[in-house]
Amino acid sequence: MLDKIHRGYIEGYYGKLLSFADRHKLLACLQGLSMDSYLYAPKDDLCHRFDWRRPYPEGWCADFAAFCVDAKARQIYVLAGIAPGLDFNFAEDEADFAALLTKARQMQAAGADALVLMFDDISDDVSVFAEAGLSEGIAHARLVNRLHTETGCPLLLVPRLYADEIDGDHAAYTADLNHNLADDVSIFTCGQTIVARTISLPDKAGTLARQLRHRTVIWDNLYCNDYCPRRLFTGPWTGRNAADPVLLNGTGLPETDKLLLGLMAGQDRLKLFAAAGIPEAFSGVEHCFWHPVFSHQSVPAYQHDTDAMLAALDHLLWKWKSPLAREWYPYLFGLKGDLLLARGEMTEERIAKTQTPVLASHLNAAQQTGTPK
Repeated sequence: MLDKIHRGYIEGYYGKLLSFADRHKLLACLQGLSMDSYLYAPKDDLCHRFDWRRPYPEGWCADFAAFCVDAKARQIYVLAGIAPGLDFNFAEDEADFAALLTKARQMQAAGADALVLMFDDISDDVSVFAEAGLSEGIAHARLVNRLHTETGCPLLLVPRLYADEIDGDHAAYTADLNHNLADDVSIFTCGQTIVARTISLPDKAGTLARQLRHRTVIWDNLYCNDYCPRRLFTGPWTGRNAADPVLLNGTGLPETDKLLLGLMAGQDRLKLFAAAGIPEAFSGVEHCFWHPVFSHQSVPAYQHDTDAMLAALDHLLWKWKSPLAREWYPYLFGLKGDLLLARGEMTEERIAKTQTPVLASHLNAAQQTGTPK
């Protein structure tokens, strides 16, 4: 079934954990957009990553099983992520493998269609593999293969070097995966950078996609904001190839993520935003909510009509009332504060009230001395 994964959603971010009610709503959204996959891999689920050896409690398993039943009825594949990479003991791995297998079988029993073994965002300390007499790539490949054999379940891998900009020996790691990883395992990649400005398979998707013989699926962080939680991105889904298999890592804001999935599906942006009830006033500030700053991108001096922007923000903050408006409130309010700061219209007291003590001290000191902020 892995070759049928083409479009979907990743619950794979830090700092947010959806309710099952919200997950069911996202399934309905995916079905309405003719998408086919949902990857469950939230970094803040303790049993997924930080305390991965701990089995899921019965109540959670029942909720996840109901989620899988709903997904199957909507013809959506559920991919269940497990992230043991923080401290898996490759030198003495039997106890850890038993815990991993127990977790995998829990997800299988609940109805997951595939498993995803994840080694993203972990230490690059190769000594943990040297103690086992293995390279990092061989250790990861063998663990994936063993889990694949024991469970008989379709399996995908998120490698540690999932983007070219991550430190490591990409040539050796890729070669080891090529020579040791089972043929029918698919691999996630973010491309040349973790947040890619453009990405397409295979030429513009980084080392893994170019050199691996395995099927590659793009993990798209275009809209993800866990690394910049004061920012929100709602610009068009561009720089991607509609023919490539791509899953979108969201924000953890369910109403927002449904909107972003609509953008990914190619819906007309103006019509989509109107249907979501977003006021026309948003057009006055949407350039601040467009796309992230990409690696190696120059940032021009900011020049916009701040009077018009403040008027638009006053409408959005005080006259727009909806679930989506509540999700966007902190970002809109934060932008208003930034504009007032840039205009020199915030008193020291107001700065101290609205900013962290660290930033407030810096801003007030700069304001007193007249130095650039």
